[in-house]
Amino acid sequence: MVQTKNKRCVGPTAPEERLDEFRERLRFTPELEDLSEFFALVGNDTRLKIIYLLKEMKEVCVCDIAEVLEISVSAVSQQLAKLKAYGVVRSRRDSQTIYYALAPHPLMATLLETLAHIDV
Repeated sequence: MVQTKNKRCVGPTAPEERLDEFRERLRFTPELEDLSEFFALVGNDTRLKIIYLLKEMKEVCVCDIAEVLEISVSAVSQQLAKLKAYGVVRSRRDSQTIYYALAPHPLMATLLETLAHIDV
């Protein structure tokens, strides 16, 4: 019998075969792990604001992002490095300035659609 916060669970109610099936299916789940990593990445307030800014402005340099978000260039660079490592943003150098833009990423479509409905 499993005890959960002042309530007693009388044991699994689903058939053991069904539990075994899902136990096995959830052992190796790269798609769910990728989704979890993506949510952890974009779940950060600063990174989500950067994504929103890139969505709206299309291409922005680090200094402009720092100016809009009122944080240091170094802090923006750290967040952009994480986004770039995951393939969410891409960069382009023009002389000494590096511009960032959103990269095509399979999980971004849903996020961008959600951001389109947010009144900022």
